[in-house]
Amino acid sequence: MTPSPLDAELAAVFSVLAGARERTTELGQVIALLTAAGHDPAELPVATGDRLLLALHRELTGRDIEPVLACGCGEFSTVRLGPDTVPPARPRTAVLGRAGGLRQPTYGDLLDLPPDAAGRAELLRRCTVGIPERAPAPHDFELIDDSLAGPLTFDCPACGREVEHPVDVQTLVLRGLLTLLDELDHDVHVLASAYGWDLATIEALPRSRRRRLAAIAVGGG
Repeated sequence: MTPSPLDAELAAVFSVLAGARERTTELGQVIALLTAAGHDPAELPVATGDRLLLALHRELTGRDIEPVLACGCGEFSTVRLGPDTVPPARPRTAVLGRAGGLRQPTYGDLLDLPPDAAGRAELLRRCTVGIPERAPAPHDFELIDDSLAGPLTFDCPACGREVEHPVDVQTLVLRGLLTLLDELDHDVHVLASAYGWDLATIEALPRSRRRRLAAIAVGGG
């Protein structure tokens, strides 16, 4: 049985993600995931990476992220977050005088930062370009931040009030993919136990059939 190209890609990316699951940091997991998908995180702006993560989530799961958002009136709503529902990434540089400024951070810039204030100072140093007329300050990152982490604004369908809800796409994507990985591990265990199939045979099954067969095996019929 030969897996389809998408199923083969799913298995390859999930193999990397399975190893990355044991990493201690979310950043390490994201870098491993983007690398497996064919990107170079060291040079990739975090803002661009957030959009790529949304596209990867859709490709691997077949659906978009839909966080549940709460309004003060008691109403709960969902907002779909996908690569075509968020603004495209825009290259940004904060010009701090004629000779330099501050660029968007890449994943490489975030590696091995010291904690607390020393880490913020080091990140500023890494993202400084040229020779600014004044030293960049932490609040200057607000001028270049195009990531998908922060408040999501939506209109409550019940009361019409504009509501802000904190969202971090990186965390949501990882949570969704790791949940799907847990489901895949469960299906492999069930099918191997029920039918004695090897791992390659089970992973070669289309995802929908693998799920159905696992449900049948668990249900006993």
